[in-house]
Amino acid sequence: MWETNFVANLLEFQPKEHSARGAGTRNSLFEFAGNTMSAHLSAFPAGKYKKAHRHGPGAHIVILSGNGYSLMWPHDTEPQRIDWRPGSLVVPPLDWYHQHFCPGPDAARFIALKPWGFKYLVDDLAKSDKDENEGGTQIEYQNQDPKIHRIFVDECTQRGVLPPMPMFA
Repeated sequence: MWETNFVANLLEFQPKEHSARGAGTRNSLFEFAGNTMSAHLSAFPAGKYKKAHRHGPGAHIVILSGNGYSLMWPHDTEPQRIDWRPGSLVVPPLDWYHQHFCPGPDAARFIALKPWGFKYLVDDLAKSDKDENEGGTQIEYQNQDPKIHRIFVDECTQRGVLPPMPMFA
């Protein structure tokens, strides 16, 4: 957690390792000083993707680098695909699962701006890093629909990227 009102360069800022959210994921949390807003910067390598999770409404995800896609879906429905590139905006609705994919060849980075601060937190966001089977709101890789990974591997193959996610080999 970094309390600030200014980040000089989000493309050069080095977020911390945060593999709880997915293979190769790096995150840094920003609490905007004296405000009720917060953000997190997330980065993940080409050929990898984040775990699906859900939370309250209002997160606005601005893609800073990389080309990929996100899947979003309400419980017990089929995922909807949203393709993105730098400058794209992705806004998951209340309690919709969302999952971000970087089929390469460049790493992905985004900033998620949220209308809630960690000081005044209404929703328990710690649950979004915790397995649904343990009371959280995250779907672990081994519990996701297997076709999600197959689609990702096909997408990587089309782009000439070998997905380095050995847990599915």
